Amino acid sequence: MLLADRSGIGIAGAAAAILHELGHLLCMKWLGVPAVRIKCGIFGLEILEEKRACKGYLADVCIALAGPCANAAAFFLLLPIQWLFPSELVSRLLGVNAVLAAFHLLPVEPLDGGQALYAALCRRLPVSTAERLTSAISFLTLLPLGILGFLVLLRSHYNFTLLLVSGYLMLMMLLKRGRYY
Repeated sequence: MLLADRSGIGIAGAAAAILHELGHLLCMKWLGVPAVRIKCGIFGLEILEEKRACKGYLADVCIALAGPCANAAAFFLLLPIQWLFPSELVSRLLGVNAVLAAFHLLPVEPLDGGQALYAALCRRLPVSTAERLTSAISFLTLLPLGILGFLVLLRSHYNFTLLLVSGYLMLMMLLKRGRYY
């Protein structure tokens, strides 16, 4: 599929996804949390760590946010380059990194933002309360996104991307229920 992409968006997306996962891996290395296995999924890679290697909820927050922060850092580092030397490739890299960072920061359970939210809540609340709150916030985030996706589909007659992503995240939220990290 990447070979057929003439726009360069596929290469930019792959580079941003690799950078995102490297952000998680570097943070884990810095915190002394070994990665046991890396699984490839629809929305990127899933890095599995040793259960007994957990350094606490604050470390979990840092690890969860490291990926989106890597994409945000790339965006802000590329911005002056685009201003000084405008190019299609840098423009695509800017867009993909911005979207990937924003998407993964959504407070939705399977995403990094949801994982960070859960870990942050666990620092102050009982685990069961943190799970319920994270599920509620995830649902309240996905509901308007799903509605917006449906409206975009009705208006455009073909763009179902946001609706599909919202539905997928809702399904993942239900399937992953109660399984954090």
